[in-house]
Amino acid sequence: MNKPETAAPETGADRQKRVALDIQRRLVAHIRDKSTDLESAPMQNDAAAYTSRHWYELEQERVFTQLPLLVGMSSDLPEPGSKMLFEAVGPSILIVRTQEGGLKAYLNMCTHRAATLVTECTTAKRMTCGFHGWTFNLDGDLVGQPGGQRGFAGLDKAQFKLIEVPVQEWRGLIFVIARPGSNDEIDVEGYLGTFAPELAQMGFERAMPIKKSRLDVASNWKYAYDTYGEGYHFSTLHPTTISRTAHNDMVVHDKFGLHARINFPYRDQDAYVDKPEEDWTRRPYGGVHLLFPNTVINVSSMGPGQVFSIYRLFPDGGPDRAFSLMAAYRSGEVPPETDMKPWEDFHDFIMNVISTEDYSISESGQRNLRYAPADFRVTYGANEGVLHDFHRNLAKMIGRND
Repeated sequence: MNKPETAAPETGADRQKRVALDIQRRLVAHIRDKSTDLESAPMQNDAAAYTSRHWYELEQERVFTQLPLLVGMSSDLPEPGSKMLFEAVGPSILIVRTQEGGLKAYLNMCTHRAATLVTECTTAKRMTCGFHGWTFNLDGDLVGQPGGQRGFAGLDKAQFKLIEVPVQEWRGLIFVIARPGSNDEIDVEGYLGTFAPELAQMGFERAMPIKKSRLDVASNWKYAYDTYGEGYHFSTLHPTTISRTAHNDMVVHDKFGLHARINFPYRDQDAYVDKPEEDWTRRPYGGVHLLFPNTVINVSSMGPGQVFSIYRLFPDGGPDRAFSLMAAYRSGEVPPETDMKPWEDFHDFIMNVISTEDYSISESGQRNLRYAPADFRVTYGANEGVLHDFHRNLAKMIGRND
């Protein structure tokens, strides 16, 4: 008796093509119908979400030091001894690639007198404190006390091991929880849930860095983050940039628990409205991926591959200050000899649009919220569904969903 044939497992590339076609169909339908994905009704939010010091402190306590935060990609730590500092949410955290190829993360402090251990991320097998010269290996063990050992007679070196911070590397992405703890506290796939396959198909394991930047913004971090979550503002805020290529107020919104993906229809897709699907040019996979609580991963096509633009928003000492860490990576199929200048220029273009258009409106809105009446409510339209879910989820997490 012949065994029934079984279908070959779907590859990441096959999945990308399938998902990309589904998104394209829905985008073309919105262009044809002059429609968009909608929630059942508008939503209003307390302005205190943007202005309250108490809200800010709750977010620091229950979100930014308790949830897995994306800190970079595997290519940021390419070899044993590579190091990275993550200092965006308070503690200085040192992440290292060990001799065995795994990752360890520590509070960036010498266990002698708490002095900062690493100030420059050189590639080396040892880390030496600039205060008294105590030296540690990549596994966090104290391996050297130059001079003065007699002053510490009777103390076990093991008690001076560096203080570990939870870190996990998953499919080319690096996550930490910004407090002391063990690595088994991070279940990346559990946290991502149904969003995990959407990110896994990208091939982040082979992504290579292009350029990194920082932008400071005089607004609440959520006000700046909100600008990534809807296309209702394209024609008014971006008339000479994004609006030239993308339709205003049209979005395909896919929900994945705490996380989301949105896609906007480009004007060149207008040509497909009256064409049969077999005559369409298939668009590569792309979209804006919103990784709760504070990260945007924008996937777009460029040259022979894809560019991954990552934007991470963080509060900066209070409710009305924030900063954005921005990084661009190229996908793995891009040949190493490819001229990166166009990729760098694209990163700089996006940086300019965000800083002069999106974040400038965030700053003016934040200033106005300071003087708004006590009963003022911020309104998100039914066409701004990402903002509904984001603010509901965040309020629930900090216990302000009353």
